[in-house]
Amino acid sequence: MSESFVRKSSGLVRQASLFDTFVFNASASSIGAILLFYVFVVTFADGGNLLAAIPVALIAISMAVTFAMLTATFPRSGGDYIFNSRILHPSLGFSFNFSLVFWQLFFSAFTFYLVWLAGIGPGLQIIGFLIGNPGLGTIGVAMENPVNAFILGTITNILFAVLSSLGTKKMLIANNIVFILSLLGIVTAIVVMATVSRESFVASFNSFMQSQGGPLAGNATSNAYQTVIATAKSTSFTVPPFGFSWAMVALAASAIMWTFYSTYIGGEIKGANSVKRNIVTMVGSAIFNVILVALLFWAMFKTMGYEFIASLSWLSGIYQPGIPWGNAAEAFIGMAGLVASNPILSLIIVLGITLSASLLFAIPVYMQIVRCLFAWSIDRLVPDKISEVSPRFHSPIFATLVTSGAIELFLVLLMVFQNQFYTIYALTVIGPAFSCLFLPGISGMLLPYLKKDVYEASPAKREVAGIPVISIFGAIQVIWMLLMAYWYTAAYPGFGLPPGSWGFYLNFMWIPIGFVLYWIIKALRKRQGIDISLAFKEMPPV
Repeated sequence: MSESFVRKSSGLVRQASLFDTFVFNASASSIGAILLFYVFVVTFADGGNLLAAIPVALIAISMAVTFAMLTATFPRSGGDYIFNSRILHPSLGFSFNFSLVFWQLFFSAFTFYLVWLAGIGPGLQIIGFLIGNPGLGTIGVAMENPVNAFILGTITNILFAVLSSLGTKKMLIANNIVFILSLLGIVTAIVVMATVSRESFVASFNSFMQSQGGPLAGNATSNAYQTVIATAKSTSFTVPPFGFSWAMVALAASAIMWTFYSTYIGGEIKGANSVKRNIVTMVGSAIFNVILVALLFWAMFKTMGYEFIASLSWLSGIYQPGIPWGNAAEAFIGMAGLVASNPILSLIIVLGITLSASLLFAIPVYMQIVRCLFAWSIDRLVPDKISEVSPRFHSPIFATLVTSGAIELFLVLLMVFQNQFYTIYALTVIGPAFSCLFLPGISGMLLPYLKKDVYEASPAKREVAGIPVISIFGAIQVIWMLLMAYWYTAAYPGFGLPPGSWGFYLNFMWIPIGFVLYWIIKALRKRQGIDISLAFKEMPPV
């Protein structure tokens, strides 16, 4: 074992079971978040039928296969950083992972903020309406205040830090509980929308809007439901055809392409060196998620109506007077709860979708950040202290503190510059995805050729007609990510990322920054008498 590592043992313990890992991966591809992004994308896509896009989006399963094999080959915590730095070059592994960590810190802060502002707040408004309790609605409106959302987000951040410090198993148990609550809410929403008629929903929506008053409340000749559609048309909005579009393929793929997150806790999973086990938890959770997404959107189109969904999304996005929510995300969490017309079912639905769109994937993302910082420290790219592990809880305490501290900084900035950060949040989708998905495809393609000895000894050594399976799926992953980058930048200006724009550079600038930072760190460590390049010739310690 090279002395370039901080120590000869990671201090982490393999505690994650098959069920823990399956749930962890399913949680990373947030179904609720897909719903919230849909109401943004449908306002500019050239086709709004997400169901038609799902068959093509299934190609993204290739990513789960690639990661299943890479994780079995490098069963350590740290994910893409570990195998990219060992197969390709440490400067590439660090630079792409650095970009990922930066964006995930930002997204974590936004999630802790948004869960109250756009989830619980609007949900309480609907529940207060259903039970005739104006006070509950007032509390919901108060949660939509930026300062209050910041305070509640800070409390959430502290709770995450405490839970993370108590160990991997505690975080996984919390994730399992949030997953079950989310699943209960989503299944309830599907069942309710499948059984409630369009007419019943329209009556509920009209009644709610009339209670709010304003220009969209409707009148004697046009109810609120019809007024929303007519008002959207009057603002020159044209509802996209209810058909296929590549923008919807990019969105539908989100149900599938993130189910590899267990790779970041690879050193804490039982049997992580098993390709079969990884396939079950990664590919299996992708299939599970895409079935739920298909059922949810089918039920939503049936009950709410596509034209209404697109129109309300547009009006919410342009802050049309009379819309009682701050944005389209808030509107549709409210709509999902309104469908039930029953306070208890509404609470289950609102809580489930809100958790699914926020805290459910926040747990895997938080653990991902901590483990990446931990892996950097093991390789001595950042201070040794960050990789210290609690002997009692087997958790990286200082990596957790750094993570929560950085999230808190973003929370402060988010409260002060709310409008600007909303714009950044909407724009920065492809940046983190490209950071952690493009390079592993190349690593998978080249593993059998650049690291023949590692491949020969790997459980991923499987070939078809003499061609390594991991190279095939890695190549598909690379092509898919290039297509994703094209869709999000050049193909659809509505994403706000045309090449040459500030949004385009913002998404990708952290990769070259990380690249330069690596060489600076290497030079500084060399002055200390440490050659960090030696660490990347070996597998990190168990």
